[in-house]
Amino acid sequence: MSRGIQDERSLARLLWERGFAVMRAPASGAATKMARPDLVVGSRDRGLQFAIEVKTTRRDVLYIQGPSIAQLLEFSQRFGCQPIVALKFKGQKQPWLFIHPYQLLTTPGLNYKISLKDALLKGMDFKTFIGEGEQTRLLA
Repeated sequence: MSRGIQDERSLARLLWERGFAVMRAPASGAATKMARPDLVVGSRDRGLQFAIEVKTTRRDVLYIQGPSIAQLLEFSQRFGCQPIVALKFKGQKQPWLFIHPYQLLTTPGLNYKISLKDALLKGMDFKTFIGEGEQTRLLA
């Protein structure tokens, strides 16, 4: 099993344990021409519905291919939910961070990137993302 799948399942478990319905979309972005996020997540009680693209890195800058974000945005628009990118900077031992795709920087090759510093400045922590608290300061 790839590390990416393990990370998706780990995040799915965290969300399920907090009362969200969670569906993982196997082969998202790969074996199909249909736009699919990694996770579709919702909570009727909290009034939250998300399409989530899960990305991890062991470096201090995370790069994301343009089509991956395009598919996330297309699915979210069709489904009527919020698009979110879940980031894990594993090499920096950081918790999950959640950002809107429009907060990513566009590269000259029309891909996307975000540094750990920018993710800490712009991103939401897990509790804020799921509506359980106010944002704690992520970057001192």
